[in-house]
Amino acid sequence: MSIQEFYSTIIDFWNQLALTELTELKARGAYTAYREQQRLIQFLTAFHSDFKELRGSILHRSPLSSIDSVVSELLTEEIRLQFYSKRGILYASNPLY
Repeated sequence: MSIQEFYSTIIDFWNQLALTELTELKARGAYTAYREQQRLIQFLTAFHSDFKELRGSILHRSPLSSIDSVVSELLTEEIRLQFYSKRGILYASNPLY
């Protein structure tokens, strides 16, 4: 499953869960910020080790990036990994200069 497909699936799931949230909670900024942070963490932890370094980098940001910007970064990384994979190039995550 591609990142875009997974993102679409999880967004549908989150939207269904949001229907069960109390209106009073949705109105509180602290709650929505916490919910978005938890969604980002949940989304990132679903990926395999190819995205380990990028995931670590994203999770150590303060403040955390929005999920939309993270999805954009992950899509770029997915394309890069596919490029190297199709050409049979072994990519070193920490190249020597």
